[in-house]
Formats: sequence, C-alpha cells, structure tokens
Amino acid sequence: MKNRIKKILIAAIWLLSGTVYAQRDTTLLNTGWVFSIDKKGEGVRNNWFAGALPNARSVQLPHTWNIEAENENHYGWGWYQRKLEIPANWKNKNVVLRFGAINHSSFIYLNGEKVGEHIGDGFNAFTLNFTGKLKYGKENILTIAVNNDYGRNKVPFGSSFDWPNDGGLIRKVMLIVSNRPAADYIRVTPVLNVKNHEGKLNIKLGFTGLKDSNQLQLAITITEENQQTNQTIYERTQKPGWQKNEAVVDILLPKINPWHFDRPDLYRIDVRVVAGKKTSDHISTTTGFREIVFAGGKTWLNGEYIRLMGVEWTAGSNADFGFAETDSVILSQCQLMKAVNAIFTRQHFQQDELFYDFCDRKGILIQQEVPLWGPETPANDTIRHIALQQMERMILNNYNHPSIFSWGTGNELRGRDPDIKKLITDLIAKARATDPFRYTAYVSNTLTSSFYNHPRFIPDAANDGDYIMMNEYGGSWWDIPSGQIHAYLDSVHLSYPDKPFFISEFGLCEPNFKGGDPRRIEDLIYHMAVYESKPYVEGAIYFDLTDYRTHYPGTPDKNKYRRRIHGVYDMYGQPKPSMKVLRELSSPVEIQSVHQWKKGKLTVAVYGSLGLPQHTVKGYKLYVTDSTGDYTKSKAYEIPDLKPGERKYVETDDLLNGKGIITVVRPTGFVVSQKSFY
Repeated sequence: MKNRIKKILIAAIWLLSGTVYAQRDTTLLNTGWVFSIDKKGEGVRNNWFAGALPNARSVQLPHTWNIEAENENHYGWGWYQRKLEIPANWKNKNVVLRFGAINHSSFIYLNGEKVGEHIGDGFNAFTLNFTGKLKYGKENILTIAVNNDYGRNKVPFGSSFDWPNDGGLIRKVMLIVSNRPAADYIRVTPVLNVKNHEGKLNIKLGFTGLKDSNQLQLAITITEENQQTNQTIYERTQKPGWQKNEAVVDILLPKINPWHFDRPDLYRIDVRVVAGKKTSDHISTTTGFREIVFAGGKTWLNGEYIRLMGVEWTAGSNADFGFAETDSVILSQCQLMKAVNAIFTRQHFQQDELFYDFCDRKGILIQQEVPLWGPETPANDTIRHIALQQMERMILNNYNHPSIFSWGTGNELRGRDPDIKKLITDLIAKARATDPFRYTAYVSNTLTSSFYNHPRFIPDAANDGDYIMMNEYGGSWWDIPSGQIHAYLDSVHLSYPDKPFFISEFGLCEPNFKGGDPRRIEDLIYHMAVYESKPYVEGAIYFDLTDYRTHYPGTPDKNKYRRRIHGVYDMYGQPKPSMKVLRELSSPVEIQSVHQWKKGKLTVAVYGSLGLPQHTVKGYKLYVTDSTGDYTKSKAYEIPDLKPGERKYVETDDLLNGKGIITVVRPTGFVVSQKSFY
C-alpha cells in the first residue's frame, strides 16, 4: 500500500509539472492555515477579518468542514487565515494568488481590507493579483470568509443538486511570483490537418497594464510530451502580433502526432517573455492535436468513425476527504475510470486541474459542464448572470486541454419550458463565442416525441446543442417498462434524426431501487444490449463510477455518509462484481476462443468490437497467465491492428496445456479485458 501511495504521489508531481503555472516561482500555500467555524453567522458583522480569528485551530488544505464530526451538517460560514511573509524585493514583481476552488462563495481580505470576492461559483479556479496591495518586507495577514449555505445566489441553485455540499477551501492555493511584464495566461488553439498530420498552432498570451508592447518578444519552444520520444520540434524567438491586450503568434508544424485516447500524444509549449534583453516571465502549457467531427449523425476522431463508451465520476465521494481531495485521491479515482475502460466521460461540475491533466495523458474525452442541475432551478437574472460567468470562466480556465471536446450547459433542467430553454440557448451561445473550436450540448431528461406524452411536439432544449445527450433510466426512474426502452429511443431519434445521439447517463440507483449488485449487473447488461442494437447510438456513459456522497435526505445513511449507492465501486473505491461486467462490456476487443492447435502452441481468436465502444484497436498486447491472472511477469504478444468486426488470430506459447487467463492491455497500460479459459 505504501509503495502504491508513493507511486501515485510521484505521478501527481509529474502531472502537475505540465500545468500552466510550471517554470514560474510558484509556492503551494497548503500549510500554515488556521480555521474557525462560524455557526452563528457573526463573523462579517463582528469584523473577524480585522484581527486574529476566534477559537481558531490549525488545518491543512485542501479542507472542508463537512467531514468533521462536529460540523458535518453545518451549511453557512467558515473562516480561514494565514500569515504571508513578503520579501522587500517583491515590490516590483507580479504577485498572484490562485485558488483551486472555494465552495461556494467567498470574501477575501488582506490585512483587514477586502481585496476580492467570488460569489456563487464553488468549483472554478480563480486568481487575484496582489501586486501593489501587499506590505513588502513585512508580515501580511490573509483572511477568507467562506459560505456554503443553500442560497439562491449560486449555481447550482439552492439544494437542487445531487452531490455533497462541502464548504471550504476545497482545492490547493498557489502563490505565483514573476518579474514584470508578466503574462496573465496562455491559451493555445491546435488545428490538425488529418490528411498529412500537419499542425497549426495559435498561441495567445494575455497581459494587463502593459506599457510598451513594441519591446516585447516571445521565445517559444515546443517539445514532444507523453510520447515515445521527447524531441524539440520548434524553437524560435519572435515578435508577436497584438489583438488588444493579447500577444498572438501563429505557428505551422509540418509533422505532428495526433492525440487519440489510445495514443494521447501531447506537446509542451514553453514561452519566455523577453522585455528588451531580459526574460521577465516564463509560462507553459501542454496541448494535443486532434479533430473531432460530427457528420451525418456520426462521430469521427482524426478521420476515423468511432463509437464511445465511458463512465462518470462524482468527486467528493470518499467520506474521509469529501471535496477536499488530495492529489493521490484524485489520481486513484482516475485510475478506477480507466480500469473500466473509460474513454468518454461527462462531469456535472468543474474539477481540479489534475483531473483534466490525467485525462489528457491517459486518454479520456470529456464533456465538461456548468453545474446547473434540477427542475427547480429558475432562469432569473441572478442565475443567468452567475451561470454565464461560470461558463466563460470554466472555458478560459480549461481551454488548453485536448481531452475536453465539449462544454455542457446543464443537466435535467426543465428543457421544454420557454424560460429555461432561453437560458440554455444563451449558455450555448456564450460557449460558442468563447470557444468556437469545441462543441456544446445540454443533457436532457425530457426528450420525448409525438409518439408519447406530447401530441403537439415541442422540441427540447437539447436540440439546440451540437448533439443529443439523454439520461436514460427505463425500468427505474422512468415510468415505463424496460421492454419499451427500444421504442422510446427510436422515437427520440426520429424526432432529432440529424443529431448524433448519446446516452449521457444510465444505471441503477439504490436505495431508491432495491436489488443490490445482482440487479445492477442485470440492468447494465440489458441496457448495453439495447444501445448496441441501435446504430444511431454514438456512445454511452455509465453512472456512476463509485457510490457517491449526497446532501439529499432520505437515505439510510447519516451525516457525511449520506450517499447514493449507484457505483460499480463503493465510496472508498473497492470494486463490486459489476465492475468487471462494466469493464468487459466496455472493451473494444472480444476474446472469443482459445485453441490448442499443436503441442506447445495456442491460438487466440480476437475480434474488434462492433458494439460500444467501437474503434480501431492498435498497439494492444495480449498475455496468457495461470489462474492468478498476474500478467506483469508474462510474455507479451502483439495483437494485430483490428478494425471493428474484424477477426484475427494471435499465436502464443502454451505453458498451461490449453488453459489460462487471457489478459489484453491498452497501449496506455490499462487492462482492457481479462477472460478465463479454464
């Protein structure tokens, strides 16, 4: 266990080295904090920000009070404070504080003076520039008031959502220091020419208060990353063009390796800001070149027709951590996603940077959503303002991640009501204006047709997106028998025939629907069989990876342990029998038979899947082991490239007299399938 944790922590450090803030003087401010609970809501009124916090105790970030026995059900105010020793020579430097997320609203004070606020947005990262506001060469006091009540001035609205309501500084805090002029951000737009693997790269650096742009140059280095080689493919210093406060450079790369979920090739872009003859700042990011096209109701990745299969993970599900997940916890959950063959996911709310970096490097396509959830959500001016602001910040924060292919505008709202439809339409427009290079969608549970409840057909808000996303719970939440799911899906498709059609959720939720994991397995097998029989179903997402914590009452669990039993793992990541069923159903290869054709040799028949998922299998390896299934010390056999529906044979050594366990492993190192032939 200790070695596993050590490996995860090393991986976390490695992954973080590729983030936007690498190569700058960045200090993690996760220790040295004190915390006070404010159950009477008196802190603001009594000026707690003006001095030392009363009854304070030491805490370490990330932190949430809702996993603490005495505070599990406190939804209101909590206060954090930390001393900052600021050197005198920082007076002419650029000093920025980056908050990974504060759930859900916060007021930030420096030395007793309010310097910022972040209202109604509990999951987006944000920054505050402290340049000129600090006491240089002295001790500074940073105080943060945090609120997680069920207020009306936030998204998600009130108590409309089905995940935990953990308040606090739930993600890391960073202090970023550089000389001036300093870049506020780097955003890169990669464009892939599928025919010749040529790449076009647009690089933008944003600046605030830049006095003389004529003296500024950018020294750009582009290096292969997460690939078999680590070559520098571009290195040049040049003057950028300017669009308002953005420095812009366009680069043509004659030969690049495309990003694919089985070959997630990345490129690191390092940019030094050179003012005169001195480097004042150094900012970097990673990206990948890939082309996703929806055409004729079909999905194409880098010119290949594909169908997708995946799973959703609900963060905050481990009751020992809640939303205050450490890097090792986040990475362990990401590993569980890949262990069930996830190449596709959606996220109801914004995640830690580490999650997206993992998906970039290990190959998971993401629809990332603003956390608008539930039919009780209003479309008033306050919610509209916060939601549009969240959408823009979410996109700009995560713009560089190749794993994100789409922005989601909400989940299970009142998709046929005019007020909500207008809000969703406005969010779609905001997403397209902010990022015209990605798709956008709304996740609906009100998709019906004239064959059912609506004799006068009213198009659902999902129709305004670039593709259809439908939550499907026939046989449980839906008031129809399982045998009617076939016809229901057909009717929806006929109502939106030109849109690619995806199942955005399906699964079995306990304790609402009893039957345990045996029923979950039956439900999973039946629904997958339905989807795979429908050529218009382009993909599906199983809900959920783990049993997940919720604030909803009515479960047999209490306090921080309130949960939906909805996963193929429990809330601590222990697998249920359904985990292996989901893995095998989500495999792009099928091992159908093993034959002992002559002494000492086996022939393994391998098919490319025609169900979900569906894509060319390339670079996969096959292993034959004894009943332990431990393939790590066994000989690897290359599986020939397989197209969907294609059968090929792999000849192996027979060390077990025609028996054994066959294990197939992806190029990224994750088990795809494991079948016993004993």
